[in-house]
Amino acid sequence: MARLFSGASLRDTRLLAGVSTAELAASVGRTPWAILKYETGTAQPPIVIADALAEALGVPLESLLVNDSLAVA
Repeated sequence: MARLFSGASLRDTRLLAGVSTAELAASVGRTPWAILKYETGTAQPPIVIADALAEALGVPLESLLVNDSLAVA
């Protein structure tokens, strides 16, 4: 089964870590607007950025992915 990036998981993980969108964006070389688009599901990050987001938040990439049939913004 395919795995997709989960914007909701990114948002929840970022908030639990106490990291702002601006801080996360700076740590992965993106804009806060891009982070917001990833979190709301209006854009999907490239895999290298998804991996960088997970690393910046101190979680495995798998925690930011969901099964294709469960994917929601």
